[in-house]
Amino acid sequence: MDLLHNLALGFSVLADPMTIVYSLIGVVCGVIIGALPGLGPSVGIAVLLPMCYGLDPACALCMLCGIYYGAMYGGSITSILINTPGDSAAIMTTLDGYPMARQGKAGKALGMSCLASVIGGTISVVLFMSLAPVVSNFATKFGPSEYFALMVLGLTSIAGMTGKSPAKGFLAAFIGLFVAGIGIDLIFGTTKFVFGNVNLYSGIDFVPVAMGLFGIAEIVCNYSDNNLKVDKGSLKVKNLLPSRHEWKLSLPHIGRGTILGFIVGMLPGAGATIASFLSYDMAKRTSKRREEFGTGVIEGVAAPECANNAASMGAMVPMLTLGVPGSGATAIMMGALMMLGISPGPSFFVNEADVAWGLIASMYLGNVILVCIGLGALSLFVRILNVKTSTLNALIFAFILVGAYALENSMFTVGVTLFFGLLGYILKKVGVPAAPMVLALVLGAITETNLRQALIIDNNNFGAVISHPISAVILVLAVLLAFGTPIKSLITKLWAKKKA
Repeated sequence: MDLLHNLALGFSVLADPMTIVYSLIGVVCGVIIGALPGLGPSVGIAVLLPMCYGLDPACALCMLCGIYYGAMYGGSITSILINTPGDSAAIMTTLDGYPMARQGKAGKALGMSCLASVIGGTISVVLFMSLAPVVSNFATKFGPSEYFALMVLGLTSIAGMTGKSPAKGFLAAFIGLFVAGIGIDLIFGTTKFVFGNVNLYSGIDFVPVAMGLFGIAEIVCNYSDNNLKVDKGSLKVKNLLPSRHEWKLSLPHIGRGTILGFIVGMLPGAGATIASFLSYDMAKRTSKRREEFGTGVIEGVAAPECANNAASMGAMVPMLTLGVPGSGATAIMMGALMMLGISPGPSFFVNEADVAWGLIASMYLGNVILVCIGLGALSLFVRILNVKTSTLNALIFAFILVGAYALENSMFTVGVTLFFGLLGYILKKVGVPAAPMVLALVLGAITETNLRQALIIDNNNFGAVISHPISAVILVLAVLLAFGTPIKSLITKLWAKKKA
């Protein structure tokens, strides 16, 4: 009864027309910002933060939250249409979303992306308001050892991205780990692989690497490709929605991906990117047509999209209940709340009950707005493919370079983007997949930092690091995921041989 009473309080706050207006502004701006390469929820929230001055705290938080999960969906638009992820969480959507677009199924891919995001987001809101106090206590038990184990678990998904040549996939992963190691050592303050260039002291950011590997490389490889045409008759909403068979294939992965994404999102520092990687890998491992992943299967779009939206909701749990931001976007939102005189933490739901439950109610409204915008504007998004290839490539290239420059207001970042665009082109030509490199880059530095912190805490005793109860369970799971398929295959062959 208390839950229903609190939810009624939230919807009473939402009855204010201005709260609804600001929620709408947040979602629309989030979708647009998420679709622009190089931007993302953190940048979007930071850009629109000045709008919060003088606003009612409930209105401000609803708008910022709308930007957050709107951008999570928006990043899939360019991933599917032009193979250029709007942000890091949309990387996995390119693996099957873009092949679907090339097969003339861009509308289906965008429709599933939108609906999976909304389903994942809605289920996560229910989990958020029901389980926040319990699961936030569990999240506080994660130290460096547990985070190291979690990152190792994330790295095991590289095995599912290597395609037909594991050697090439692991080569890409080693390149990603090398790039992740560039910069100043956070423990001892020494430089690594900077070659005397001060611009490399802060390391190489993920965004220019992703834009180069996926965006520029795709433009160069398919510059004269005019096959991406869409029949206008297929742009009707009924033709853009997934079929019953496609729902049957996708719903189990949406359910698992949502739970996984919400749990990963609650862990500070993990975030939507890792959630989407793990969800895609889990979908591939559990699918009956796992061999077709990467060629344009609709569940390959559904799994990462539900997970990254669920993770964005999960990241709100430690931020609001513990005062610990779960991601860069929630860190900015936390700063906005403090700017408005509200301190997130254990007493937030007691002292600021109207703001807290008003936010939860706005999440339900935001998901309704998101599905209306997504389905209503699908035909407009798909029509991008009917633009002349040379014109579209020029616009994409411009967006990528502008986005790269906007990251740090530096031409060096533009140069990094162009360099990885050239590297991505070479990798494509020799058949080396880019996804393992991206995953290794995202997780490499986090894995190293947490391992070294854990070793310092445990007096350089690696056995103690991996023997922590939670980290031990996660590492065992990682070993099973990494070697389970080869071992199963070997046992099957031995059994068949014995039987013969």
